[in-house]
Amino acid sequence: MKFKLSLNLILCFLFSVNSFGQEPDSTAKEEKEAVYDFLIINGRYQNTFTFLGRDFGQTIPFGALDIMYFFNSGLYFNISSFKFLQDEIPFQYGATIGYTTEFSQKTDFNISYSQFFVGQSSGVSGIENMGYLQTTFGLDWGIMYSTVQPQFLFNEKNDYFIGSHHSRYFEIDQKLFNILTLSFEPKFSILAGTSRFYQIGYDGQMENALLDETEKFQLLSTEFSLPIKLAKGSWEVEFQPRYVIPINLPEYDFSTERFVWGFQLSYAIPVKKDKP
Repeated sequence: MKFKLSLNLILCFLFSVNSFGQEPDSTAKEEKEAVYDFLIINGRYQNTFTFLGRDFGQTIPFGALDIMYFFNSGLYFNISSFKFLQDEIPFQYGATIGYTTEFSQKTDFNISYSQFFVGQSSGVSGIENMGYLQTTFGLDWGIMYSTVQPQFLFNEKNDYFIGSHHSRYFEIDQKLFNILTLSFEPKFSILAGTSRFYQIGYDGQMENALLDETEKFQLLSTEFSLPIKLAKGSWEVEFQPRYVIPINLPEYDFSTERFVWGFQLSYAIPVKKDKP
């Protein structure tokens, strides 16, 4: 089976990037002295894309820029642009609206909807505009912070997924060089779902046996990651090493388990609000 490059890349950025606000920070503390909104600017780079643990047998790095406005109420808006570092791949864009809240000191909830666009003709019918709905239920149960994430991909061929992340946050008490706060959060992730997205990229009519396989709800990938963050004031730099393992690959997908790395630079601008 031959996949068109534009399909792989448009699909991949839906899941290869955790946008601001997609999952609440397991260490976030509520500001009591004042009320603030935040404007957050984030740039990132990754050495290769992955989608559901799949790289489709390709290694294509990409960069992205996000601008998010986060309201003190928990509502947030985010706009994104993505550029895959190959000349023939056009810019891709996304817009997200979401809401996050805490049910208690140990439980939280997030819901977001994203719409994605292609800057130029994609070359594959039906993927120029894609929608992505995600909900996150989080629980800090002492040993670790765990989330369950029902997810829906709206397209010519819709897919649905359930993801789960399990992590433990550590922060070094003494500042590095007496300036930087160092923290890290080892994480294990697992994802299950359908794989109808294969049908879009297939050149020709898909055989019934292959079609049936894409309809199955099954394990798709696991991932081990160790984000390492350095913070000073409103600035944060995060290094993102991950080991990605695809599961239940069809015979026509040449993805392999691999080490993926990336980094991102963030700047948060506080916007002070009047107390209610």
